[in-house]
Amino acid sequence: MTEPQDLAFKKRYPTLEQNEVLNATASSVLISALAGTGKTTTLAIKAADLIRHHGASRILMLAYSDAGLAAMAQRLQQFAPQAAPALQILTVEQLCAQLLQEQGDPLLCITEPLQRQLLIRQAHSALLQDQALHTTPELAEFLSHALDVPAFLRFEALAKQQLLLRSIDNAGLSPLQYCREHALDYGLYLLLAKYERLRVGLNDEALFYTPGDCTYEIARQLCELDFEDGFAPLQGRFDAVLFDELQDLDEAAMLVLRHLVRGGNGRFVGAGDFNQHILPGAFSVFGDGQARIRQELPADTLVLSLSTTYRFGNRICQALNPLFAVDFSSHYPRKPAWFEPLRYRDDADCARQLLAIHQSVLQQGPDHSGQPPALHVVLRAPEDTVLLEWMFAHEGVHYACKGMQRFYQRPELALVLTLMAALPGCRSSALLTQGIVSHALAGLQRYVRRSREPDGDMLANGQFDMPALGDDVIEFDSKAVAAQLLGRPDKLRHFLVHASPALDAPVASALIERLLELPPEACADAGALCQHPLLLQFFEQAPISPQALRSCLDSLQALAHICTGLAVDEFLGRLTLMVQASIQQHQQREIPSLQLLTVERCKGHEYDNVAVPLVERGRFPRSVARQDAYRERNMLYVAMTRASKRLWLLEGERRPVSPGPV
Repeated sequence: MTEPQDLAFKKRYPTLEQNEVLNATASSVLISALAGTGKTTTLAIKAADLIRHHGASRILMLAYSDAGLAAMAQRLQQFAPQAAPALQILTVEQLCAQLLQEQGDPLLCITEPLQRQLLIRQAHSALLQDQALHTTPELAEFLSHALDVPAFLRFEALAKQQLLLRSIDNAGLSPLQYCREHALDYGLYLLLAKYERLRVGLNDEALFYTPGDCTYEIARQLCELDFEDGFAPLQGRFDAVLFDELQDLDEAAMLVLRHLVRGGNGRFVGAGDFNQHILPGAFSVFGDGQARIRQELPADTLVLSLSTTYRFGNRICQALNPLFAVDFSSHYPRKPAWFEPLRYRDDADCARQLLAIHQSVLQQGPDHSGQPPALHVVLRAPEDTVLLEWMFAHEGVHYACKGMQRFYQRPELALVLTLMAALPGCRSSALLTQGIVSHALAGLQRYVRRSREPDGDMLANGQFDMPALGDDVIEFDSKAVAAQLLGRPDKLRHFLVHASPALDAPVASALIERLLELPPEACADAGALCQHPLLLQFFEQAPISPQALRSCLDSLQALAHICTGLAVDEFLGRLTLMVQASIQQHQQREIPSLQLLTVERCKGHEYDNVAVPLVERGRFPRSVARQDAYRERNMLYVAMTRASKRLWLLEGERRPVSPGPV
């Protein structure tokens, strides 16, 4: 049997499929790759070969995500450690930002969610003031309701990714007719048009950029060109372009890629796993993403596939192939691989089975490199960790959260825990740690910060009132303030209500003020407090995205599950012991034996032992609109293809996903 050391050594050599890519002489190559087949490694080896043997000195390596960039940098360090001077490694958004800077455009970037919301509200105010608009039933209906900022954010993101404004211009229809024919919200379209007019100004010079706007702006410039025209900033710029994560491309990014490939930039090699699309707005949501991308590449583009996986052996391949209708073939038929499907009755039963799996992993002992064994648990959403963390900690398991905070550190839950401690019926706010209170105060600023009303004259003249975004924003050191508030319930309550230590500060949240006036009997059941109508209303009114609101409400429900029936004092006391144990493990530099991470965080990585729990129809994969169902299916595909040796799938008894294709 092949020894593990031999497997690690052989992994350095390309498969026959990879060699076909590496030896291809076509000027444009498209790789359709399954998970673990080495597409990123193939691109890194290709880059090294172009530099060493073909004299390339200007290679652009693109990925769609920051995680993709990190994976690419890691492979390059392995296969081309001396190649850095010849390489640029960027996301599409970073490349477009670079192009805008070269054009002399100032790049004021806005990423703060509250500022985004305030800008959208200003655009809505400008829309209300616009007397030139022809009133239609759709517009009257839209303006008769309160502004739904989350709905606009979703509409804006997809509209820019899919270049909606260009599609309307090319359709030969009025915007109203187009929206009616395509079942689009005409009011949201008008708000987008107003928002964009304010953002780019009357002279078409962008006042600011939010994530995705740089790609959209370059795509907008490309739309102005005739089909065969080149875009000078992207012509003859590189000796080769190597692109990873093609599955995540949207229409705007696709335009950029088209001009790169057709702009005299040497060889193009692009790779994508079209089963790994988990971003909204990308092509693979709508069907055959590979066919759509081929439309933008030269007609003689060579299409190759990678299905031979380095990552896992036959047992895992045999489990994945029928479930996702793919065709994995294992590179090492005798490579150790284990797949075990399990069923659970409820979340607590699922957590107990994970504990048993964890014990079995620990019994494996260190691997050939001496590393202690660890179990990686991949979840659909962060809120799913609450019960798992609670049970793991009470069983003495040293766990860690990768790419996310522990549940009691997350702003929404830290704030709820701190509100519990500040209630008159709670005997001591000292039951909380400084860290929890610090995270709560930072979260408070996110949920209750205010601004003044924008200047109507500025909006009428086509300008955002940018200074209005910063009023009443109080900057403070949350850790230092938390230390001052611990053990001082009156001061803690004042800060929670006013979001400021100043005695004359106005009330920042009337809902929090009412929560803190609840009678002492409210502390008899911490679970009931987590679902109190005032608390739910507080988050529903907060300036957060729809995804963040859903996560907040789901997290509150998960928190209620672990503390229902416990008095606030008892629950916070248990939580404090849990936190102190975690701090002690960290101080002693113990290596966690269990890692919790989300699908987004695990993408691009692989682990020896992987468990995918809480899998059931409607939860993982989630119940979504038909056009997003493929994305949810891909979430499960990404989670399950992270395992290299042992994989466990834990499905709910009442709503299982398998057998059969997802």
